[in-house]
Amino acid sequence: MITLQEFYQYLTQLLESTPVEDYCPNGIQVEGSKEIKTFATAVSASLPTIQSAVDLGVDALVVHHGMFWKFDTMSVEGVKREKLRLLIENNITLIGYHLPLDMHQEYGNNWKAAKDLGMKDLEPFGVYNGTAIGVQGAFDAISREAFIEKLEEYYGHNAATALGGKETVSTAAIVSGGAHGNISDAIKAEVDCFITGSFDEYIWNIAHEEKINFCALGHTATERVGPQALGKHLADTFDIKHSFIDTINPF
Repeated sequence: MITLQEFYQYLTQLLESTPVEDYCPNGIQVEGSKEIKTFATAVSASLPTIQSAVDLGVDALVVHHGMFWKFDTMSVEGVKREKLRLLIENNITLIGYHLPLDMHQEYGNNWKAAKDLGMKDLEPFGVYNGTAIGVQGAFDAISREAFIEKLEEYYGHNAATALGGKETVSTAAIVSGGAHGNISDAIKAEVDCFITGSFDEYIWNIAHEEKINFCALGHTATERVGPQALGKHLADTFDIKHSFIDTINPF
């Protein structure tokens, strides 16, 4: 068991050592128990996720997508009210880290994936408001079909592809989540493949016109990486029980 203060102080030092302008508050969003014996991580603070946290009896829930966003209404009603009720009545602390958990070079969605996929010569990639969120790197040359199979196995999700580039690939850039617009950065970086979570109609034409391979593995699937890695690290560091809540979301 540790105190919430110890837990949060460690998270702050770990994830916010490099300040980044975000469009949501990072850190504690709802304060609950002052002591943490067990905690969970998840991608999003959805109602099913919070209900699962209640069922697990955790003291804290750490997510990538929290409850509050700059573009969101300030009214507490409907589903938002129900989420707050569940958290408060069950004394669960909600902690959210958005871009800091994308960009972290050990436990983030992008660098951790690159390392797991065997990429080397890693460099920051995909600048948002002056800060690089993603990563690019190289790997042993492989057919793009085999590379896509490797991506699908790693993320546990089918790839939506626009294959306008080389048939044999050895470089890639990764920005998890809804980052299909960063294909322009991948083109400038002259990598063989761009890996993200989301896609849109215009990406098909860009990928073929600019001769790059585009692979979308799902917003949620590409952002399970960080919460799971962070959860394991925190559990090992503080010797407390951790659960990863993996609610269904194919997007």
